[in-house]
Amino acid sequence: MTLNRMTLDAKIALPQDLAERLATLPRPWVMTNGVFDVLHRGHVSYLHRAAELVASEGGSLIVAVNTDPSARGLGKGPDRPLNTELDRAYVLAGLESVALVTFFDTHTPVELIQAIRPDIYVKGGDYDMETLEETRVVRRWGGQSIALPFVDGFSTTALVKRIRQPVFKAVSPPLRKAAFLDRDGVINQDKAYVHRWEDFVFMPGAVEGMRRLQEAGYALVIVTNQSGLARGLYTEAEYQTLTQRLLSELEQQGVKVEGVYHCPHHPKGSVPELALACDCRKPAPGLILQAVAALGLDVANSILVGDKPSDIEAARAAGVGKAYRVDSDNPESRTEWGGEVVPTGHFANLLACATELTAARPTDPLASEPSNPPA
Repeated sequence: MTLNRMTLDAKIALPQDLAERLATLPRPWVMTNGVFDVLHRGHVSYLHRAAELVASEGGSLIVAVNTDPSARGLGKGPDRPLNTELDRAYVLAGLESVALVTFFDTHTPVELIQAIRPDIYVKGGDYDMETLEETRVVRRWGGQSIALPFVDGFSTTALVKRIRQPVFKAVSPPLRKAAFLDRDGVINQDKAYVHRWEDFVFMPGAVEGMRRLQEAGYALVIVTNQSGLARGLYTEAEYQTLTQRLLSELEQQGVKVEGVYHCPHHPKGSVPELALACDCRKPAPGLILQAVAALGLDVANSILVGDKPSDIEAARAAGVGKAYRVDSDNPESRTEWGGEVVPTGHFANLLACATELTAARPTDPLASEPSNPPA
């Protein structure tokens, strides 16, 4: 049997070519979407069952893949997706059940669904389809919306975790201690929903404080709530652009950040897919736990530096050894904290905290002696 590489290319449609490719596909069309980062048996079984919905009528399965920026906005971790959008598309195109693969760069595929107008829209997992905007859209032209459960026991996140786990514990590298740093109010001035580099201003001494913690052996990890994404004030692409600029600036000043973890959610957000309660928005410990698992960190011997009670609470919930408070212009930082939120120490800023922790004499005028935590 001779395999033609062009067969795969013909099954992948860039947005500008989508209309032309759709014109060649036999109806009815069933459409689904996802990241499909590391394809596994659960994915293959799900896609096969989706294709079977129209197979008897000679129909076609269309798979829409999150672009890389769109996938990063799902909060699966700073190194996800592991495979690029084109690599993921090629793997999917290799499945006999898949007729066409295309892309979408928004949080949801609603706009793409409106452009394709499938006869059936399929979602994988235990979704209440009646609550989804995708369902309301597809029904406008008489289409159906169906949920197909995934095969139990298969998860990309679990698979990635297994791959990263060392097989032989005897040769496992030692866990590293980390300094978990809140961003707004600790690293930069909290001007409310900062998302442009021209509005990003470092807190006095912040870079030097990070450098001192790094020199003391701490892996630097940023953990930040970014509810502006859920509120629709800026996009994931804008957030990522700022983050990359920040990491580049820090690297130029000799500071390496091992990872940046952000929560895009808020229960009262205006972006439907991000307006939810989650386990990653501080004071929940999810961001810290993601970093611990991905980076091999010794959480008990790590520290956190934050300017709000939610930072300290997240550290306690995650089992971080010590959690320090610094002052900022954020109202939550300036008000009296409740008695249940007691930080390990209270400093004027990150540099003062780092100076004390690294046993350096606070000769820098930006550093200050720790004060007692508020009652």
